[in-house]
Amino acid sequence: EYWKQWYQRRVRGIIISDWKVPSFMKIFYTDPRGYAVEHSIVDPVEKTLTLKSENINAASLFSFQEDIVYKGLGAQTSLQHEAKIRFSASRLVDDAAENWLFNRVSNAACDGLRAMDSIIDKVEAEMQSTLQSVGRTLDESITDAKRSIDESLADAEAFIDSSISDAKSTLDRCRTVEPTRG
Repeated sequence: EYWKQWYQRRVRGIIISDWKVPSFMKIFYTDPRGYAVEHSIVDPVEKTLTLKSENINAASLFSFQEDIVYKGLGAQTSLQHEAKIRFSASRLVDDAAENWLFNRVSNAACDGLRAMDSIIDKVEAEMQSTLQSVGRTLDESITDAKRSIDESLADAEAFIDSSISDAKSTLDRCRTVEPTRG
């Protein structure tokens, strides 16, 4: 499997997002921004985009790990989504916080799928446009080349015909002229 990694594009980055923390959680978590480290892998052979992220702030209150895999399946994109959430603030808050975060993550994953489909549609439309343009350009080039070849052949035939005619005229003149003696 190691040899397959040479064609994959791997990126690691920091994600900063606005969590829109609900009021019941603001007691424990006052920063409205979330920070996570994300590893992404683009595999053009398997036609997948894999995203793996894990929170790096508020780790004493909760841990959040998310794995998303988008896979191209012909005209559609499939989504495989797994999120692991563990809160440790208090039992009263944990269930509500887990439900809130689960809904937020699920909605974000669906938005991501729509975005991927939109990007794929735009790329495919651009590729079709480019291919049509290249096709027109290629057709025009072939037509121009045929026209140029036809003109060159016509010029060559005219030159040959003219050369043959000139040669015949010269031969005819040579036959009609009597040699002079000197």
